[in-house]
Amino acid sequence: MRITDDFLKCVGFIGEVTHKEGTEEYGDLHATGFFVSVHSKGILGGFYYYFVTARHVAEELAGREVYFLVNKKNGGVMRITASANEWSLHPTDKTADVAVIGVHIDADADVKATPIREFISKEDFHRFGFGLGDEVFTVGLFTAAPGTGRNFPIVRHGNLAMLPDGPIQTKLGYADVYLVEARSIGGLSGSPVWIRASMLTVVKVGENTISPDGNAPALMVGPGKLLGLMHGHWDILESELNKTTIIHDRQKGVNLGIAIVVPASKILETINQTELEEFRKKGDEMAAKQGVPGVDAAKSKKQEVPFTKEKFELALKKASRKLPPKN
Repeated sequence: MRITDDFLKCVGFIGEVTHKEGTEEYGDLHATGFFVSVHSKGILGGFYYYFVTARHVAEELAGREVYFLVNKKNGGVMRITASANEWSLHPTDKTADVAVIGVHIDADADVKATPIREFISKEDFHRFGFGLGDEVFTVGLFTAAPGTGRNFPIVRHGNLAMLPDGPIQTKLGYADVYLVEARSIGGLSGSPVWIRASMLTVVKVGENTISPDGNAPALMVGPGKLLGLMHGHWDILESELNKTTIIHDRQKGVNLGIAIVVPASKILETINQTELEEFRKKGDEMAAKQGVPGVDAAKSKKQEVPFTKEKFELALKKASRKLPPKN
């Protein structure tokens, strides 16, 4: 399936500053995240922006100098600045592999944030006809070839394999997840996963029968919805392949071609937790008092040193590359 360039622009690569030489900085790329927008409730045309990735990525890079690398509109790459002092995790579900952080998106950044209205809901599966076998795709970092002067995201396709009606066993414990038939690789952790309905479903509105997008019935249904974020591939020890019980092992496991996806609803619950809603509310109030026509997440919190969680024990060694200057 062909996708539009906008899907490539919603992601950023997560890197770690490895060393500095004078005023120059060098870093390694580790994983993927994507940008999400929340419309301001109090300011016309205002948005709050968040960078979303997997919780295990944020925890593994905790205590390190981290940056989010994106393409610039006129060529080259640039770093996106976090506007919060730490990641926000899911408020109640400890098995939800989600982490979000407020960001300021510079006008020069070639970024397309995904509105939360594009997140799939339980109702969408029935209303829009999404189901098992529908095509999914993810966009993210291929660590072997990330690009040099520009980010070059990789696109991988698969299909929706399982929609469990309850939590299933994962390395994180019994978790609410989706399973897709698609091979995941290390750099894709935290990348967005999109789903596209392969069967047309029509909706009855009064006496009229229309397609889900509000138009006359068509042969295809739009570009799809955000299914969730990529946790990683489903691992099993090679020695356990013929056993009925499963032991997950990310280091020694066999990639079975099944990937675990954290539902978009878990991302939405994280973004809409009380603390972040209060920050957005205060941001709206401040902007209204100052007569500002729009806001972003950078005005919601003080600028502090990002990522204050415990240091991770092990990270893959990658070739360093020179980083663009901070904006």
